[in-house]
Amino acid sequence: MKYILMRSAMPSATSSRTKLGWAASVCVALSLHLSVSSADLADGYDAYLRGDYDTAFQEMMPIAQGGDSSAAYYLGLLCWEGNGVEKDEEAAIAWFVKAATLGHTGAQLSLGLAYESGLVVEKNYLLGAEWMQKAALGGNRDAQYYLSTYYRDGRGVVQDHSKAYAWAERSVGGRDPNARFIDALLLLGSAREWGRGVTQDLVEAYKWFALAAGHSADDSRSFDFSSRAMDALSTRLTIEQIIEAQKRADAWSAALNS
Repeated sequence: MKYILMRSAMPSATSSRTKLGWAASVCVALSLHLSVSSADLADGYDAYLRGDYDTAFQEMMPIAQGGDSSAAYYLGLLCWEGNGVEKDEEAAIAWFVKAATLGHTGAQLSLGLAYESGLVVEKNYLLGAEWMQKAALGGNRDAQYYLSTYYRDGRGVVQDHSKAYAWAERSVGGRDPNARFIDALLLLGSAREWGRGVTQDLVEAYKWFALAAGHSADDSRSFDFSSRAMDALSTRLTIEQIIEAQKRADAWSAALNS
């Protein structure tokens, strides 16, 4: 049964996306943010990484019950995936709530996606946006991208294309892992091409699409999209402008990797 989790909910003792799509988004995005928050968690963390989920669950349970946000988050993943414990999506969400209220941005992101999709919890765009903003403000790059799409589409927030652009740009501005990096670049390119929330700038649009194409070696869909966008823009730009856009893309990449 679906239910609305209050932000103060605690775990018991014991999808705009499809269910599969939401789970895939969470697993891909959150797997990039695994980290150890304390020495006590190290044994459970190492067990998790090597696939010894029974040991991971046993090691992390008392740590999570003691108030460690990362341990609570990992327990949520274990319950969600059915690793080391019987699969229990409601228990997973409850552990995510505990971790999120303690400030874990990965858990906040997963709750935002859950409320957006209506998976396990009752669909609630307002709560989804609230959790996503907490994660975004906490520095989670994936959450920053998702929040940009909320502002772009007016989902759970008042539609604001300028904020959509700002959050998308922020999501690609650091070296932290970001599973939606290419999607953010494409969003930035489209916004610049059509002047959504920012001044229309076809050279900047070409820059963002060129960056997306350059990072899409393993993603044929994104590569094809960005390549077609560049081809279309090339009919509206001079050779000098295209060269300038490429220079900007090279400079942006160099600054990102410096």
